[in-house]
Amino acid sequence: MVSVTESVIYVWFDRSTIEYRDLFMRLYVAYNAWYRKVTGKDNDYEAIQILKERFVIWDDYLQGRSLDALRQVLIRIVIQTANTPLKSELGGWSGRVNDSDDWRGLIHFWYEVRCGLFHGSSYAVEHTTEVQLAYESLYIFMAEVVSRMKYTFRTTDRVRLDELAVLSGLDGIRQEMYVTEKARLHQKFIQSPKLWNVDMVRVRKE
Repeated sequence: MVSVTESVIYVWFDRSTIEYRDLFMRLYVAYNAWYRKVTGKDNDYEAIQILKERFVIWDDYLQGRSLDALRQVLIRIVIQTANTPLKSELGGWSGRVNDSDDWRGLIHFWYEVRCGLFHGSSYAVEHTTEVQLAYESLYIFMAEVVSRMKYTFRTTDRVRLDELAVLSGLDGIRQEMYVTEKARLHQKFIQSPKLWNVDMVRVRKE
């Protein structure tokens, strides 16, 4: 007979397991909203074709300037898909990510894992390595995109810049601080990419 303490240990240990299927589906909602906005397409096939042309963030990855943590995950995806290729819902993809530079294959990989989960395949009832790898790799990508989005010139920046245009013209002890802040925001306005184009701007490595 299992004691109460043993039962608590078993139950809560099982509940502590990371549920990658749920996490990936949540993450894919964010990714889906982003790529539909940047491509202007609601059709997944059309959107993915355009995504494969949005190469700048990926060139930064290839040159070691961005997405540093992604390569090790991609190597694991290469091994996984070499052993077990994915069925391609869109067609025109081999089901394999060829190497750790194959970011276009990775875009297909994310979509095919999503299809497996949403369409009720074995992905939906079994823990699979593909789902975990899809989550880990897509999280790295979306974390970079979201980080870049947060540093763009926002509506709140515009409101503050308008305020500073008035404040910096007033005499007073804080005038120099206002002038400095205004210059900083103005420079941000000049240099900031458009919110929906952050993946097409190269990062600057110090």
